Amino acid sequence: MDVRQWRALALVPIAAAGILSGVVVARQQAAAPAAQAAVYAQREAQAPAAIRDRLAEIRNRISADRLTFEVGYTTALDQSLERLTGARLPPDLADRARRQNDLAERLVSLDAAAKDAYLKKGNKLPEVQQACVATLPAFDWRSSNKVTPVRNQRSCGSCWAFTALGAYEGSHAIRNGVLIDGSEQSALSCSGGGSCGGGWWGPVFDWMMASGAATEASYPYSATDTACRTNVQTPHRASAWGYVSTNGGIPSAADMKKALCQHGPLAVGVYATPAFQAYVNGVFNERETTQQINHGVTLIGWDDARRAWLIKNSWDVTWGMAGYMWIAYDSNSIGMGAAWVDARSVSYTLPPEFFKLITKDK
Repeated sequence: MDVRQWRALALVPIAAAGILSGVVVARQQAAAPAAQAAVYAQREAQAPAAIRDRLAEIRNRISADRLTFEVGYTTALDQSLERLTGARLPPDLADRARRQNDLAERLVSLDAAAKDAYLKKGNKLPEVQQACVATLPAFDWRSSNKVTPVRNQRSCGSCWAFTALGAYEGSHAIRNGVLIDGSEQSALSCSGGGSCGGGWWGPVFDWMMASGAATEASYPYSATDTACRTNVQTPHRASAWGYVSTNGGIPSAADMKKALCQHGPLAVGVYATPAFQAYVNGVFNERETTQQINHGVTLIGWDDARRAWLIKNSWDVTWGMAGYMWIAYDSNSIGMGAAWVDARSVSYTLPPEFFKLITKDK
């Protein structure tokens, strides 16, 4: 099975939720993990001895600790964790979060006033946020077609850029009714958020408010630290962003669900380990807490029956469940630095006070 076939499998949950029905849905949902399991098994049968030994060690621990996930020979195991991760927690996060959330409150108010004025003129907006209710036992933004396809950061520690763009693309789909493909390379090269050696999503969101991101077509991803190209258009802009927790830490499950419904997919941190790197199925519940976060992912849903969040990774569809993972609510610091971002509406214009405020603050 080649990457194109993997990508076709990754689309099954979306198709099943929005297009298919009845017996066809059940068959499609069952076929995807079965097909992926076969591919992982085939890769492992041909794997180097070092990989097989590593998987055996992880499986022994899973069995001994009675954990609830499976591992296999993902393509992520072909690279070091240092090259795959790159979230760098700011040392003054609590103070940053307080200041950012104060600004976000004012920006959201200005955006809401502009939206209300637009609607009072009899205009309509494509927002479909009512699909998500924080008290639901389970929710997945893919069911509303508000999640863009899984990306591949390759051997560059730019997860922070993919995390930021993943959250933004979800908000753009909610607020403007269309899925877009934003340029992670423009964020990597131009936002000041970091490099292939690591970074943070906060500066990316600041940059998207002030300058905006390019499209993937106009600024393709190269997985390299290159100088910023200034000769491309940057249409993808944000109107506000903030941290879910007042101190930038790990929010409560209730607060995370509320933010996920109010704003769309979230940028969140997690501590990725060798077991995380080899994950293929089940609920990841390693609960490693000895280290700070080192990786950024996009959180898109939850399931109370599993007691787990649903996350989209940036290690291509040849990792996890076609690029996705169920991770236990309390595992591996999931949710640290959780942040939301609101894409700017393409339907109405923000007032001059908005632009003065973001210029003054930054």
